[in-house]
Amino acid sequence: MRLKDKVAVITGASSGIGRAIAIKFAQEGANVVLGDIRREPREGGEPTDDTINKMREGSAVFVKCDVRNEDEVRNLIETAVKRYSKLDIMVNVAGIPIKKKFTEISAEEALEVFKVNVMGTIYGCKWAIKQFLTQNKGGKIINIASNLAEVSLPEQAVYSASKAAILGLTKGLAVEYGPYGINVVAICPGATKTEFTRPYWATQEGLEELKKRTPLIKDGEFILYPEDIANLAVFLASDEANKITGTCVLIDAGWNAW
Repeated sequence: MRLKDKVAVITGASSGIGRAIAIKFAQEGANVVLGDIRREPREGGEPTDDTINKMREGSAVFVKCDVRNEDEVRNLIETAVKRYSKLDIMVNVAGIPIKKKFTEISAEEALEVFKVNVMGTIYGCKWAIKQFLTQNKGGKIINIASNLAEVSLPEQAVYSASKAAILGLTKGLAVEYGPYGINVVAICPGATKTEFTRPYWATQEGLEELKKRTPLIKDGEFILYPEDIANLAVFLASDEANKITGTCVLIDAGWNAW
């Protein structure tokens, strides 16, 4: 119960990595407020808040939130405080992929990626920090970036740029708000089995390409799962990681070591 009685807000919490983090946080004793544009998981199954509220540990409430809209992000934070009287942890997961030749990407497509991936994270950080400062007890922010913030692939330039921006934001906020006891870190996952990465793992060709580039194989597995990212997020949110800030923690089975 490393997060017992903590209150966490998680964006992108209905599916994939966000869902896994929300469930794992609740299993560790946290109360979680889940923000997403839809309540139903993209991969199917019951909503994340229903899953959590059936568990013995933690509790959850869902709030419809489009992270492109600052007012909706502010409302998400305010709902957490009204419901649970405080905020301890902010996890910015919401993001969208783009895989397209750079010269064929329209300005509208590029802006959409930055609105969700970058501005959505900025809004989450801004309103969480405002609340942390009001409470005057510090707090933790975890931003989900990507291993492609540090390396890239063909047709991933815009996505990589958006995730690299999150690393810059993380470092800047860690320096600015460290004196107030606020930790700001980024998790940089490699290829993780979610609906967004289906093109990479749903075909034999894609799997072989992933395996060829991934050094670490455990029990025949080389692809990451959302639960792997959730386990790391729990550690970073816990008191065990109180001196970790301003950094990107890679979890990519060795992909970036090439």
